[in-house]
Amino acid sequence: MDSKTNADVVIIGAGLAGLTCGALLSEAGKKVIVLEASDCIGGRVATDRVNGFQLDRGFQVLLTAYPACRSMLDYDALQLRYFDPGALIRCNNRWRLLGDPWRKPSQAIATAMNPVASIGDAFRILQLRRDAKRGSLSELYHRPHQTTEAELKKRGFSKRIIEDFFRPFIGGVFLNDSLQVSSRMLHFVFRMFSNSGIAIPAKGMAEIPKQLADRMPSDAIQLQSTVSSVRGTEVQLSNGRTLTATDVVVAAESNAAARLLEIPSIETPWGSTTTAYYSCDHPPDDRKLLMLRGDETALIQTLTVLTNVAPEYAPAGKCLISVSLISSGEPGKVLPLIDQSIRAQLKKWFGDSVENWDLLSVYQIPYGLPRSHLEPIHRSIRASDFGGPDHVWIGGDHCETPSIQGAMNSGIRIAEGILGSVPIQVN
Repeated sequence: MDSKTNADVVIIGAGLAGLTCGALLSEAGKKVIVLEASDCIGGRVATDRVNGFQLDRGFQVLLTAYPACRSMLDYDALQLRYFDPGALIRCNNRWRLLGDPWRKPSQAIATAMNPVASIGDAFRILQLRRDAKRGSLSELYHRPHQTTEAELKKRGFSKRIIEDFFRPFIGGVFLNDSLQVSSRMLHFVFRMFSNSGIAIPAKGMAEIPKQLADRMPSDAIQLQSTVSSVRGTEVQLSNGRTLTATDVVVAAESNAAARLLEIPSIETPWGSTTTAYYSCDHPPDDRKLLMLRGDETALIQTLTVLTNVAPEYAPAGKCLISVSLISSGEPGKVLPLIDQSIRAQLKKWFGDSVENWDLLSVYQIPYGLPRSHLEPIHRSIRASDFGGPDHVWIGGDHCETPSIQGAMNSGIRIAEGILGSVPIQVN
């Protein structure tokens, strides 16, 4: 770094990609400045504290098998609270358990009696698990592929399990229940769910970016610092300030990155989502399981009683329930109308006691997850490969799998590229 530069690396965006990259570079001795337009770190991974409740900004979980998370996070310090494997599926006006008898044998009988999955479907799930776990993650990313819907039909899954399980499940994971995501994404999800625990930190998902930020000097992150333009390795802020660096990392949402770098080809379609949080005195179900809408076609996609998993998410004596919708609907839609639609379905599930639930908050998130196309799952992180300037890097889960893994692994790859210590590759 010479006398004309402000830092070795300027990182735009304090989401998981930017924080991961910043932590690794700081620990390697680089002077790093992280610019964040909002008033908090974490990007989409954030937690609000409201009247003693912990409300993650959208329903999110950590899959502990994610390689990037294993390498970057201290799981013990996060005080992870784990879901039970499997899911509850709404079928013929009842909740049915579709368990994971490979990890929890006690679920075998209930799973075998679930009308959603035939015996043949159970064997096909076993084969899908085996195929998803075979080989390296890099090999999985380069397998021949088709849409998830075509893959499921080719494997012989029944129409019922496709509609009642895979559609709401995959829709909940990728915020797109069309089943048009790549079959590579299906394999990725099954690999991660099969090899890991599903967890949330006791103090909320915001503990993940906080842990990464704590690995940098306290003055490295500058909040409420909006970038107006990037010209090579010169970064112009909206307040008129200019920063220069040896390398610049644009770890912003893909469409914002495209505007800053004037590279339209990195724009990405995004899936939106809406999550509503309710509190009540008694849980409608006492299991630590994700609940899927199954054979119903109403507004709700998934529901979770979060306090069954992590009691710390609510004050003593209270329950916290997360409800995720199929789509976000109209942005800015009046909250009472959303609440009314949700309660109508919840009353069919849990009875009139739902009228006593308190609506805590509704999060309408237009940029929930980037939508993956039928193309290689990870793409270049060098701006020069898209016609952009040298020494400028692009990070975020739009470069890889739309997930915590994708965001953090892109940050790892950028740090490796800047340091030049190892080849840039996917874990």
